[in-house]
Amino acid sequence: MQLQFIPYILPGAALAVLPVSLAFAAWRRRFIPRERVIESMKEALIVLDTQDRIVDLNPAARRLITDKTSKVIGRPFARVFSSWPKLVEYCQSLEETDEEVIASQSDEPHYFGLRITPLSHHAEHITFTGRLIALYDITARVQAEKALKESERRFRTIFAEVPVGMAIIDLEGSVLQVNKAFCEMLGYGEQELRGFKLSAITHPDDIGADTLLAGKALSGEMSSYKVEKRYLKKNGETLWADLTATILRNQRGEAIYGLVMLENIIERKRAKLLEEERYHVAYELHDGLAQVAVSVHQHLQALASHYHPRSPQARQELDRALELAQRSVREARRLIAGLRPTVLDDFGLAMALRLQIEAQRKDGWTLLFDEALGAERLPRTIETTLFGVAQEALTNVRKHARTMRARLALERRDSLIRLEVQDWGCGFEPRTLFKVYRPGEHMGIRAMQERVELLGGHLLISSHPGFGTLVVAEVPILPSNEQNLGDASGATEPETQPLFFCNHLTERNDHNADETELLLLRSHLIERSENDEH
Repeated sequence: MQLQFIPYILPGAALAVLPVSLAFAAWRRRFIPRERVIESMKEALIVLDTQDRIVDLNPAARRLITDKTSKVIGRPFARVFSSWPKLVEYCQSLEETDEEVIASQSDEPHYFGLRITPLSHHAEHITFTGRLIALYDITARVQAEKALKESERRFRTIFAEVPVGMAIIDLEGSVLQVNKAFCEMLGYGEQELRGFKLSAITHPDDIGADTLLAGKALSGEMSSYKVEKRYLKKNGETLWADLTATILRNQRGEAIYGLVMLENIIERKRAKLLEEERYHVAYELHDGLAQVAVSVHQHLQALASHYHPRSPQARQELDRALELAQRSVREARRLIAGLRPTVLDDFGLAMALRLQIEAQRKDGWTLLFDEALGAERLPRTIETTLFGVAQEALTNVRKHARTMRARLALERRDSLIRLEVQDWGCGFEPRTLFKVYRPGEHMGIRAMQERVELLGGHLLISSHPGFGTLVVAEVPILPSNEQNLGDASGATEPETQPLFFCNHLTERNDHNADETELLLLRSHLIERSENDEH
């Protein structure tokens, strides 16, 4: 039989959940027929008598039953729902409750909102007639809450330990929370920074641009922005940093907080300023001292053509003056080329390397040059860095490799520029290179590494005694590298890799190292076969 609900009193606790409350209210007032109310509810409703036998249940409750073929009405609740032992335990031990419980079917946990309400018959006096069990599945909500808590835990861990300065600010720009890296960058304590407005520690010249971008982010015109700016440290020094700012919004899209991240770029800035100084000095030499030296040489040549000393001593002194003037011109040109070759600005990296190679060929070198850059010019910072790496690598060949045979290769791989400098000299054992450090030693290799890493690239050196050396520099074309010498706003540098030395006959763990080893071995085999033929 089915229990008729009209004579029964449902205490207020039974109506605590809004969907159930509205459904019962509508049913009691006869707005909607009983079947439509109970049958359509998503909550599982089970009516038990005083012996905990099932009197009635709706389709949502039937879906929880494993054995759907057996008769349900009149059977004990514990037997029908035996696949939910924890749920049965709760329902048998509680007369009345409204709480969240965990129940499992097999090994899969389910989370339910459980409400147990006594049922009474109202006649001359109230008589207890059973219980109403209402179950609503909250598994999805609980799992979402757990995922949110785990996400918050991960964020707190990242916030505390990441080496990038991070701060949470309110919509007025005041600091609410900062991490350790942020404090260390600016020299303040965490308590000192709380309540500070970021504008108070921003360089006055950068406040306007930052305020404009923050306003656009708050209005929704942009979700985040990146800019290079200066901050004022507690000790009065200036900190150059890449700022990334993001507006955090609630589910309604309303801005609630701001998240700012700072990356210290002072070393990158110093390198760019140094490069700018080299650029300036090179052109000062070119337009000043070099022109004077050329003019002196030309005047001495003119003098020598009109004046012919009678004494051998005078003639010797004039020839000596001509030689010194010519040497001064060559030396000035060498200094200019070392600082910043003008051909690098006028024609680009490929042509500058080609001219460098031609000059060394005239001195007896056997140099091969493979180039696949394309017609598009590279950013100036990349051209200068890779030209310096090539020069340093060739200098090392001249000084240490005991060979005058080498190969240069330059190519573009999508957004990556790759430079290779290979020689067939005596080679060396990489493991012994830095075993004993003395000031001033290996500065060329360290300089190559630092210059490449400042552009977000990496340097690989592979060598073995008797088999030569291969130097590979790879530099990505990033927004920061596309700037000439100024702003790096919008830059996101990837994690730079340390200088990688490998013995290309014994170490085969790294993909790039394998590629390098094969190239070296292949080249040496070709060279030896050619020598055997001759």
